[in-house]
Amino acid sequence: MSNHEDNIKFFLEQCNFEKKNYNYLLTGADVSEKLNFVIEIIRTYFFNKDQRDLKDPLNHPDVKYISLPIYDKSSKRIGVLSEADRLQYDFGLIDSLDTNKIGKEIVIDQIRELTDFLNLSSYFDHKFVIINQCDYLNRESSAAILKTLEETNSSSIFFLITSELSSVSDTIISRCQKFNYKRKEISANYSSFYEYYISSLPIEIVTQHNSILSKLATIEDDICALNKKDLPALTFTDKWSKFDKLLIDYLLNLFSLLLKGRYLDNKTSEIYKLLQQKIIIDEGKLINILKTLLKKKSEYLNVNINKKLFFDDLLIVINNEL
Repeated sequence: MSNHEDNIKFFLEQCNFEKKNYNYLLTGADVSEKLNFVIEIIRTYFFNKDQRDLKDPLNHPDVKYISLPIYDKSSKRIGVLSEADRLQYDFGLIDSLDTNKIGKEIVIDQIRELTDFLNLSSYFDHKFVIINQCDYLNRESSAAILKTLEETNSSSIFFLITSELSSVSDTIISRCQKFNYKRKEISANYSSFYEYYISSLPIEIVTQHNSILSKLATIEDDICALNKKDLPALTFTDKWSKFDKLLIDYLLNLFSLLLKGRYLDNKTSEIYKLLQQKIIIDEGKLINILKTLLKKKSEYLNVNINKKLFFDDLLIVINNEL
């Protein structure tokens, strides 16, 4: 049985869909498989109702899919990002779709539309709402979804998907049952953190953007140079600013592994040992760097930034902590 099938089996053992309402907060590091997991759960639900295999659950009238909005030239909201496009956007690989603009947050009007959707009669017992990724909810839409979770009277199943649990409000977390999508164990041997990181990305991202991803291979050396104080921090500004959000994700993974690697007992611990030999830093400073990276990631999502100043500031913080 595959890792994906294991997660589905475990979930269905816990949830029999006999209650009227379910609110699930789906967590876990895997950036692409969580939505596929939800789609398979919904497909299983409908198959059990009428014995038909639903090819595209997201287009079923009892399913509402919410993600980052797409706007046309006149700023009219015309749709939402597909999962493939969302992954590219998350890693900073695209910022528009042809002439259409990608919104930076899930807005309150998207949540307000749920009222009409939930009030319509359903084909079977439940309606499904998927919010992918719920850490993109802004303050107003977070308040609106919280109210919906608390007050809806319709038979519904909510799946709020996130890879950044720390970015989800405590009040939303308290209204949901958490389900952690367990990532597959890493069985390969890697000679660097870069190889380990690339192996964790969706294959479609690696295939389409191999040229820019390959340039991440030297970032580990940059961190080592900062750690040894071999070069001034701002030496790397021009290079780092070409990566956008992709580099933030890479650094978050690298410093997170340095923080927690000693507690791991699988192949990941071998990567930790390689990093630890190159980058010497205590736990308190690691935590400070991670806090800065999370703050910077949030800044990238919410405002138009000056990339040079953004990465100047990030490099100075990292250099001071190393």
